[in-house]
Amino acid sequence: MGVQLPSLAALAVLAVFIQAGIWVDGDNLSWPFGVWMIVGAVLASALVRRIGLWTVAPAPPVVFVIVAVGNAAWRRLAFWGNSEEFVADAVPWFVNGFPWLAASVGAALVVAVVRVWSGGTRGNAGLRRLGRQ
Repeated sequence: MGVQLPSLAALAVLAVFIQAGIWVDGDNLSWPFGVWMIVGAVLASALVRRIGLWTVAPAPPVVFVIVAVGNAAWRRLAFWGNSEEFVADAVPWFVNGFPWLAASVGAALVVAVVRVWSGGTRGNAGLRRLGRQ
C-alpha cells in the first residue's frame, strides 16, 4: 500500500515544497518555483490517504496564499503599521504565481483522478467479496 499521510501532513509537504521554490527562485516566481510547486502538489496528492485526496488536490492556491502572506509579513516584520505596503509586497507574488497555481492544481487533479480510477487493491478486494465486480 505504501506511505499514506494524513491530510494535514500532506498539506505541510506541499507548503515545504512551495517555500523551497520561493527560496530557490527568489521574488521572480518563474519556472524553478513552478517546478517545485508542481512536484510538491503531485507528491502531496500521491501520498495523502484516499479520504483526504479531494482536500489536498485543489489546495495549492490556498497553501500558496498562506506561504506568500507569511513571507510578506516576515519581510515587513518591523513595519507592521502600514497595511498598504504589506499588500504592495504580497500582490506581485499572486500575479506571478498564478500560472504555476493553475498548473499545480491540474497536475494534482490528474494524480487524484488516476488514484480514484485505479482504485487500488484494497478497494477492489471488498467489491470482489461482495460479488459486485
